[in-house]
Amino acid sequence: MFGITGFVHFQVIHRTHSWLKLKRFNKTQKLMVGLYAAAMAHIFEAGLYAIAFLVGSGSGLGGFKPSDNSLMETFYFSLVNYTSLGLGDIYPTGHLRFLAGIESLNGFLLISCSASLIFILMTETDESREQSKPKSQNA
Repeated sequence: MFGITGFVHFQVIHRTHSWLKLKRFNKTQKLMVGLYAAAMAHIFEAGLYAIAFLVGSGSGLGGFKPSDNSLMETFYFSLVNYTSLGLGDIYPTGHLRFLAGIESLNGFLLISCSASLIFILMTETDESREQSKPKSQNA
């Protein structure tokens, strides 16, 4: 899961940034596209972990307490865990605790990557404005 979600996240972030460099959006529009692309990637990745938790639970590696192990409960746990929030109202048992630790580490790493994209989008110069500015004359 660590590698799969890392690959997915890289593809989304890299492709979004490459695509935005080709577009003539203003800085705010680029930032909004970057924010939504990162958010969708994170939600998808937490969903992948939720599926892994369900597969692990179905394989007898553990479960969740107190929970009915439904898809929505598992996705909720995964999203809370991925963000390292860890509310503790639902918690894994058995060997699923190890996967939960990996997910939390992975989520922290990937959220940091998204923060880097957002920082880049906020600090990049607007090329269309830079090209329209008159060049300073050295006398």
